[in-house]
Amino acid sequence: MEDNNQKFQVEIETGEIMEAELLSVVEIDGKEYAVYSLDNRNGTVDILASYVIKDQEGYDQLEDINNPLDKEKISNFIQGLVV
Repeated sequence: MEDNNQKFQVEIETGEIMEAELLSVVEIDGKEYAVYSLDNRNGTVDILASYVIKDQEGYDQLEDINNPLDKEKISNFIQGLVV
């Protein structure tokens, strides 16, 4: 079976680089978010989200979500996926 899931590396709060798996890209109120998972290597997975921002060359980059309203919107979206 072929693995078509997009994987990429992210730096977590501790400075460690981990492999993330893209679950979805969604647009909510005109802002684009990447929803992805991180395997904790202990049988659990964290589901995280970041803004998707275009860099100067037009490539997608992830940026931390700092706006509390945006955090709430994407959190509600993710909770709707897992309930």
